[in-house]
Amino acid sequence: MEIVKNRYGLDRVVEKIDTDRIKVMGETQFERTSTDKNGQIIMFDFEGGPLLSVNSFIQFGKFKWKIEEIEVLNRRYEGLSECVLKVKPML
Repeated sequence: MEIVKNRYGLDRVVEKIDTDRIKVMGETQFERTSTDKNGQIIMFDFEGGPLLSVNSFIQFGKFKWKIEEIEVLNRRYEGLSECVLKVKPML
């Protein structure tokens, strides 16, 4: 697990779930998403960042990971957002 700050100084928790999934969560008042023509989420943006998109990269641990899919989790608590990224390591 790693904690990174967004541009407003709020924490974003980045956690490796298994060999090809990373969860990103944090306090946010809103988030934005974008979908492709098939309805698949291709972009997720927390208030103040990070902006996550399919075919972009996220740094976690010693590796840079390519984002292949994004799943937005239902809000369990007001003001807290979570998403799961399907990723593969860029060696």
